Amino acid sequence: MTPLNCFDDIYFKREDESVTGSAKDRAIPYQIDNLIAQGFSSAVISSTGNAAIAAQYYCNLKKIPLTVFVSPHTPQSKLSLINNYQTTLKPVSDAIKYSKANKSYLLRQSTDESALIGYSYLGSEIIEQVPDVTSIFFPVGSGATLVGVSSAIPKNVKIFAIQSAYNCPITKELDPGFIQEPINITDALTAKYVPLKPRVHNVLKATGGTGQVVSNQEIMDAQNKLESFGVRCSYEGGLTLAGLFKAKSLFDIGPKPLVIITGTKR
Repeated sequence: MTPLNCFDDIYFKREDESVTGSAKDRAIPYQIDNLIAQGFSSAVISSTGNAAIAAQYYCNLKKIPLTVFVSPHTPQSKLSLINNYQTTLKPVSDAIKYSKANKSYLLRQSTDESALIGYSYLGSEIIEQVPDVTSIFFPVGSGATLVGVSSAIPKNVKIFAIQSAYNCPITKELDPGFIQEPINITDALTAKYVPLKPRVHNVLKATGGTGQVVSNQEIMDAQNKLESFGVRCSYEGGLTLAGLFKAKSLFDIGPKPLVIITGTKR
């Protein structure tokens, strides 16, 4: 169970303090169990860093060979923690091609139901720690974490999806009027292929939540707030807290909002 902190009446679920430092630790073990159950002997993943770091750790435990495809923009601080990676301009499509050509299990969470099962246990853990949580804020890339967690959360808990103005394929229709950002500071959230988008929207609608788009300045301001709390995490934490601040001025988020902190500062 990862820690839970509370500052200024906001709960912070500290997935950055998991084994490999991100919420990917919730899904990857279930995907690897599914890999073994289906008779695969190797795995492949495209990643901005965190998923590959988690996949490497859990594949090593099971002695499963892993191939990683990353983009040239992946931070060196993350690449230094990954073995056997290939840099490519098309990591997603190259991983899919590799999977088919080599009969290797594709560790892609947005198209793998076993990943969503893993995330559902994070939802159960949240309810155990904060039974009367009123709203939950998620940093969103593909939306897999949000969809999986929401399956274990009561429908009276409002769910909010937060994305940056650099890349917001899931939330842009829900929060129009933003100015596109030319620079990405939340490098773990770059998904453009989002097959879970309809499911994310359904969750938001069913719970009375919505999607929010926040600027880099809002992210940095919220990151400074996290630092003042003693929380040192990746900018995805600042992104999500910025989404809460924005939502709080527009909606009733209840007295016990919770922010998912997904990644450690690398």
